[in-house]
Amino acid sequence: MRKKLYNTLINIILILFPGLMFAATSATDTTAFVPSGKPILRVFADFTTPIGESSSKTSFEVRRAYLGYDYVLDKNWSMKIVLDIGSPNDDSPYSLLKRYAYFKNAALTYCKGNIVINGGIIDLYNVDLPESLWGYRYVYKSFMDEFKFTPRADIGVNALWKIKPYLSVDAMVMNGEGYDQLQNDNTYKTSFGLTVRPLKWLVSRAYTEYSYKKTNETLVSLLLGIDLNKKYAAGFEYNYRFQEKFVEDHDRFGYSVYGRSAIGHKFGVFARYDWVSSGKTGNLDRPWNLAKDGSAMLFGAEYAPISKVRLSLNYQDWYPAAANVDNRRSIFLNLEFRL
Repeated sequence: MRKKLYNTLINIILILFPGLMFAATSATDTTAFVPSGKPILRVFADFTTPIGESSSKTSFEVRRAYLGYDYVLDKNWSMKIVLDIGSPNDDSPYSLLKRYAYFKNAALTYCKGNIVINGGIIDLYNVDLPESLWGYRYVYKSFMDEFKFTPRADIGVNALWKIKPYLSVDAMVMNGEGYDQLQNDNTYKTSFGLTVRPLKWLVSRAYTEYSYKKTNETLVSLLLGIDLNKKYAAGFEYNYRFQEKFVEDHDRFGYSVYGRSAIGHKFGVFARYDWVSSGKTGNLDRPWNLAKDGSAMLFGAEYAPISKVRLSLNYQDWYPAAANVDNRRSIFLNLEFRL
């Protein structure tokens, strides 16, 4: 019964999206428009010095590069293609020895009035907001991206409706396996989000994802953020994933708290603390994902000699939840340059 209701919901959403797009495009506009585009280039690199680990070595790394193009077709239509050149699996000890290119974005966007519709390989709204509040993607990923609660982008279609300047809702039907995986079954993931900005500097968001096989997998996410003219920002987010990978009692949860402050036009400071854990299951006396549970702490400073170049000297520490595993401490010098 539950699966039947879920499939019915998917079919309704897939029917409504084309209808919404058709209704929005029905109005005519004869104003002349000149199409235009711009290249996309963004590169992350770093120099790392581990602390207290004799077996580790210092290293220079180019961790990720984004290459693409953004083109505005007319007043309402645009397209974006972005290649993500990086490691296919950052958990692997050999990941930095290999580089693969994926389509991070291959999207067509329609925007008119208060409605935005995206289709293809698209970014997820639920990662966009915390990543913009955090502001230091080139130093450390946002919580959900870093701990794989949800992918940064996915294959699907979404819609955003700005009901009021302070209120918007969004919905999405997606592959559910990320932008580097092909859909090979009949399981889709649906998501719904509500964003409220009661004040110009205050934002809150509630979000949920749901997908179903023999059992269901669900994500619930809450966020509260402060953004004062992009000079000062802080955020708190909490995420809980029920039955990860459709396995009974395999829950994961955690939170992230962070803040940043600009000092003049070229300098800034930041700090962040993350905690992630998994629940006990069956007869186990320990969390099912103990090897990857723990907490992360980082803080540092940034210098931007020009608007398209950023340098950060920072300290990062990972405290494993397992008592028999040592913590990992490192000094990083991170670099981002972009067009």
